[in-house]
Amino acid sequence: MAVRSALPLLLLAAATSAVVLARADRGDTATAAPAARAATPPSLVCKLPARAQKLPATRRHGLIQHLRQYPVLRLATPSERERARRLLAQLVAAADGGNWRNLRAAELAGYDTRTAPRRAGDVSVRYFHAERAQEPREGSIFDFRRPKALIYANAPRRPLVLVGAMWSTRDGERGPTPAGPILRWHSHVVCKKGNQRGLKPPASGKCPPGARLTQGTSEMLHVWFTRDLRSAFAIRAPEPELCAARLLPRNYCRRR
Repeated sequence: MAVRSALPLLLLAAATSAVVLARADRGDTATAAPAARAATPPSLVCKLPARAQKLPATRRHGLIQHLRQYPVLRLATPSERERARRLLAQLVAAADGGNWRNLRAAELAGYDTRTAPRRAGDVSVRYFHAERAQEPREGSIFDFRRPKALIYANAPRRPLVLVGAMWSTRDGERGPTPAGPILRWHSHVVCKKGNQRGLKPPASGKCPPGARLTQGTSEMLHVWFTRDLRSAFAIRAPEPELCAARLLPRNYCRRR
């Protein structure tokens, strides 16, 4: 193969405006408790079943902290595994053809590669999402030439290194899963105000005035440029496999 951010589980006090979403293994059947006051928009916060730490491996949609890091390949049919391989191969070919490893080429393709300043003493590796502006969609969401974002490993005193790509749905849209349980879409808990885009909650977990804590209504799919199918469709950056593919700094990999 030529081409070689995370939210803790929020513990919320019960509130009369809370709605618990229960999801079926392969669907979106939701049951909602009525809001106490119709004038106050409810906060939708998904919760795991009792005593469960993660959603079942068959789930294809969920909050990022509820989904398992890696897909279970044996749960997919042979045709679904083949579709996943084909999707990955097409993305790799697009990355090679577009020369996305080169930041100037990525910028010319419409991706914003400007990173935020790093705090003094911060030696972490971040996974920077260089996004492009939303464009009219023609056909399938899987336009391999135009992912919503390119993902770069951002390490101290090192150039950005391409490690993956991301697609995202529009608000309220469900991501397609042609590769079955290998292809999983995640959402985030966000602070949302009106129709504005949801923002990551502050460390306190309390949203600014006028915003409410809710499950984001758009979904995201990460695909990583690793050397195996399982880790390529990990929910979060699969660091052991990215290290094996020599996409992360050696000194960082040795410390893991």
